[in-house]
Amino acid sequence: MGTHIGGILGRFSGKVGAVVGSRWKGVWVMRGRSDVRKGKPNAALQQQQAKFALIVKFLQPLSLLLNDTHDTLPAEMTGFNNAVSENLRNAITGVYPALAIDYSKVILSKGALQNVGAVTVTSTVAGKLTFTWTDNSNGKTLPTDSAFVAVYCADLNRWIYFEQAAPRNAGNYSLDVTAFSGKAVQTYIGFVSADGQTVSSSLFVGQVNVL
Repeated sequence: MGTHIGGILGRFSGKVGAVVGSRWKGVWVMRGRSDVRKGKPNAALQQQQAKFALIVKFLQPLSLLLNDTHDTLPAEMTGFNNAVSENLRNAITGVYPALAIDYSKVILSKGALQNVGAVTVTSTVAGKLTFTWTDNSNGKTLPTDSAFVAVYCADLNRWIYFEQAAPRNAGNYSLDVTAFSGKAVQTYIGFVSADGQTVSSSLFVGQVNVL
């Protein structure tokens, strides 16, 4: 049973007639009551549910990063939610139940700031990855823009990432990934302005074998 507060335009929580009221991100919202499903969901719904579960599990460890790396969002949507939506549409390959992440299409940030065009990742020291890029500071990109880097190891189902890794004009950053020694990893880079107000769309740099 629901509680109706403040007249017809007031807030309410719980079930009232055909609608359900709740508080979401500090805003009172209401939605229609969903019909009770009987039996198993159809194949299309099963595939969509499996895709959603896969991408949420993949991105969940990056939730704090993702909330900082999306500068233009629909009202009441977090960066993490936006990243889930983007990657759900674009970064899953295969047909249910054989679904997989297409690492080359994963987006960890989205924004108008320019990324770097020439970037590589190498492992020449045990347990280390070195990101190297060309400083492309100009009128719209600043030397003080800060790089973030992220590395995913599928064998361990684990991320290592670092925000504010190095300024754009540094041209390189070495990340400690000792936990991934001897493993193949997927690597990503993006940039955030010094004031945190604008971000670049992330780049997939490629797969690297960690020494």
